[in-house]
Amino acid sequence: MLKTDIAFKTDLNKGFLPFITAFMVFLASITFATALISSNITSEWSSYMANKITIQVLPDMTSQKPQKELDDRIKNITTILKQTPGIKSHYIVSTKETSELLKPWLGDFTTDLPLPRIINVEVSDIIPLNQTALKKEIANYSKNIKFETFDKWIYDFKASISAIQTLLGIIIILILTTTGLTICYATKSGLNINKKVINIMHMVGATNKYITTQFSRQMMKLALLGGSIGYLFSCFTIFVIKISASYLTNETIGQFQFPAYIYLYVLIIPIIAGIIAKISAVLTINKELKKMV
Repeated sequence: MLKTDIAFKTDLNKGFLPFITAFMVFLASITFATALISSNITSEWSSYMANKITIQVLPDMTSQKPQKELDDRIKNITTILKQTPGIKSHYIVSTKETSELLKPWLGDFTTDLPLPRIINVEVSDIIPLNQTALKKEIANYSKNIKFETFDKWIYDFKASISAIQTLLGIIIILILTTTGLTICYATKSGLNINKKVINIMHMVGATNKYITTQFSRQMMKLALLGGSIGYLFSCFTIFVIKISASYLTNETIGQFQFPAYIYLYVLIIPIIAGIIAKISAVLTINKELKKMV
């Protein structure tokens, strides 16, 4: 399909064009893969956090027995949670665990402070939860209770990821645009090298359309060669990063999942690069051939 009937002198482009195309495709592919992974992270984290509610039970310092009063309120709250449809599970964070969480900021002073108790609630995916009614019922026991969802945090997180993805999209467009301009330059250089051959072809009756088809095939072949190399290098890089991430023990990092389809989706980049190469070559050749006539 990309075979040419004319032996063009393209020694200059045989090394330059595949190399620069491979480099550009590699950069664009890695950038595109980053956007895909960030999208996957956003989806997973949003789904995970959307089903979480945190209830902070603050100590009542006006009570004569604040610890007992705090324990009583926690029992009342857990009773409500057990009886509320839509609650999948709940976990009461112990005072020791809360102290350990605050120790990096407060040091050992946490043992002397009246710490709040935290109840982590997981909402059911099947049974809907009336959060307003639950919040109102819990608030009836005390004003020293904070009922927190992660809706605002999820919104801010999605907005941040969306901004990053927009930036990555702009970077990809700039890379592909640079690739197109580079191909235009390489095509123009190739035409100048083959100027004598093109003049002879004109003399024997070859049309501009025929010359354009033959030369654009040659340029596209070199671009696709470079694009394939860049794609393979990007797949290898993604694979290495994926393997490296699997050895990380941090629980948060463990949420960074690589979509199974990522290698297939990244294949879009070299295909687009090939199309850009074809269009750029044809436009440049037509413009330069008009000057030669």
